[in-house]
Amino acid sequence: MAQKAYSIELAAELQAAANDPTLEIRRRPSRYESGQGLHLEIEGVSPAVRGAADFTVEKFLGGGFAGQVYRCRLDGLRLPEGVDIPGLAPGRRYTLKMLIPPSRFSRHFRNFIYWLAFQGPFSAQVNYSACRAGLLWQKLMRRAARVAFGRETAIKDAYASFYDETLGAFGEVTEWIEGRMWRLESDADMTARRDWRNVSLEATASAEYVAKRRFMADMVRLLHDMGAPEFARQYEWYTMKSQPNVLKRSDTGEEGPGGGLCAIDFRAGLALLPFLPMSPADIKLIFQGLFRRGALVQFDRGDLSRLAQFAQQHEVDFAEYRPVLEELKTRDPAYRRSLPDLTHHGLRLLTDAGLRRDVRAGLVEGYRADELADDRFASTLREGAGFRFAVWYLLGAVPFLGRFIRRLWGHRAYRRHLGRALTSRDYFLRAVATKTAHQLADWHRSGRAGEGHARFLARRPGLFFLERFTLGLLPFPGLHRLLVEPSLAWKGLRAFLRTLRQFIVSAEFREKWFLDAIAEGERDGMLTRAEAESITAQVRDPFIVKYLKCLGVHFATLPVTQVVSVTLGLIAAGWLLAHGRGWGEATKWFAIIVGFFQITPISPGSICRGAFVVYLMIRERNLKDYLVAAPLSFVKYIGYLAFPLQMTATYPQLARFMASRWATSMVHIVPVFGEHGALLEHWIFDLFFNLPQRFARWAKPRVRGLLTTWALLGIGLTSALIYFLKIEPLEKTGINLIIATICLFVLPRVLFYPLLAARR
Repeated sequence: MAQKAYSIELAAELQAAANDPTLEIRRRPSRYESGQGLHLEIEGVSPAVRGAADFTVEKFLGGGFAGQVYRCRLDGLRLPEGVDIPGLAPGRRYTLKMLIPPSRFSRHFRNFIYWLAFQGPFSAQVNYSACRAGLLWQKLMRRAARVAFGRETAIKDAYASFYDETLGAFGEVTEWIEGRMWRLESDADMTARRDWRNVSLEATASAEYVAKRRFMADMVRLLHDMGAPEFARQYEWYTMKSQPNVLKRSDTGEEGPGGGLCAIDFRAGLALLPFLPMSPADIKLIFQGLFRRGALVQFDRGDLSRLAQFAQQHEVDFAEYRPVLEELKTRDPAYRRSLPDLTHHGLRLLTDAGLRRDVRAGLVEGYRADELADDRFASTLREGAGFRFAVWYLLGAVPFLGRFIRRLWGHRAYRRHLGRALTSRDYFLRAVATKTAHQLADWHRSGRAGEGHARFLARRPGLFFLERFTLGLLPFPGLHRLLVEPSLAWKGLRAFLRTLRQFIVSAEFREKWFLDAIAEGERDGMLTRAEAESITAQVRDPFIVKYLKCLGVHFATLPVTQVVSVTLGLIAAGWLLAHGRGWGEATKWFAIIVGFFQITPISPGSICRGAFVVYLMIRERNLKDYLVAAPLSFVKYIGYLAFPLQMTATYPQLARFMASRWATSMVHIVPVFGEHGALLEHWIFDLFFNLPQRFARWAKPRVRGLLTTWALLGIGLTSALIYFLKIEPLEKTGINLIIATICLFVLPRVLFYPLLAARR
């Protein structure tokens, strides 16, 4: 999840207002802000020693279904005298993951899927044994990596677990990895990497791509060998979102395409149900689970006996981790026995009183952690009559109302809270104000409410709830904010026009923009230090200066297509209404016209861009530097890549970088699969950069024949249309058709080819 620009100070202010100490209940924050301090009671993974740690949040890194992740600095560590946790040292950075999503939707969806799979609350968040089991597995996997890869740095280290009282979730302290995602590589011969298992890294231009795929395949094999097949789902290639789970480390000094690759995530967020595959690879995994292991649902179950055999086979390597293995043998069964999990326990729940007791205890622990039951009622549920527990459990299946009834029944503070809210006007207003502040903090972080509007609503809870159940139901935060703050559109347009003017008229502004982009590309791993320095040294090259000017024109033409399409759509709709047609038909044709302009390969905006490039060719009397860029500039969407492709031979590093930026910016709008570093990102880069290079290489010795075939095809199609549709060649329709044929089919052969031939 990408971070939004927002006021950290306002978010903290709203969250403080939501945590009113005079109320019977407190509202937990959704997440932490940079600069906040955390005091946590921790327990090490190896050794399992208890202590306390003080962290400062440096950055919120994002969150998904599994939880929310932070980069933190360890400020203080207190452990029993004479004991330490290897790897934990004050002053160093660490990754903290709280196993609760920051988004309400993600949390509810994750919990719903998990309940369908295991009939209980999401265990890693609320169950101590589940949290510990995941970390213990990871620690053992790291040692297994030394066996399989010859280095433990192939898997991120795990240090400690904790329970975060503020967020109400268990969490983990793990190694902070300095690294990057893959580099999008220029490769005009992508067929070589198809044989990724055997191709030499020196024989393919996609060396990092191949090395990463091999590493992930080896990781899957290792996890299966050591009895952790369901953890391997995090590294299956065709889940299409597993690639970001592997970073290329920059903190170990390992060189080469495969050097420093490191697996960083072993916490799945969503259970895999047999009827709900969420990626292409899930279909294969479902069948493997059903027919090889008899697993109807999959999440994080391992085979402890197979793990023990693996550890026995590599006894020397695992000798110091014997306590970790012994704790896992205790924690993992306790975790499994804390859930009803009908697909694994089956009818044993009817016959095994001990299992029922463990399941009840595990569920109650989850209810207490989720603040559905207080300590007193949790004890009653755990030890009282089975009928009461059964009624309580079944209430969980009642949408919306079930949670309310549970809290009303099982939480004394919540009952007092409701009672005072119903009998005291002052208390009611304070309760409403805290709820308003709590939700506004989330709205502001997500971009749904700007700073001014959030402060306005915080003072007017009634207006907030009116907006909450109207515009607040819109799934797009940006649209919500635009409708509430229409001046935002005008401010954005003014900022865009101001930036565009500077980009077109100011060489200094263009140069600064370009250098900033190069620096950002180096930070993101798209460019090496040497590549960035090489490109920066050429920033005033005449061709690069020309490219930046053309980029300004590209920015200027971005809104042309939308303005033209909406204008024509409104004209058509108005004409229909003026001639007595209904609103339904007018709306339909408006949508058809606007939609047509979105899918047509050549649009008013791309025509403007292409015409400008042709103008430059004529003005400068320079054909050589525009032969690739000119025709591509006329094509919608990929016209931005016209100059990067033109520069491939002269400035290959810059061409790859600019295409990489375009690919990542385009693909990140896709939910889930558009994540930075995921497979879809690479596919888009291949489609719009590598594939044209490949086609150009293939077509170069065949240009004459291809253009001749293209011209003959156009003439043939036109002749067929004239014959079968009985079009008169000398009438208006026939003349327009012939002109279009000459422009699209004949001119490339009689004009473009001679220019190419002259160039050679």
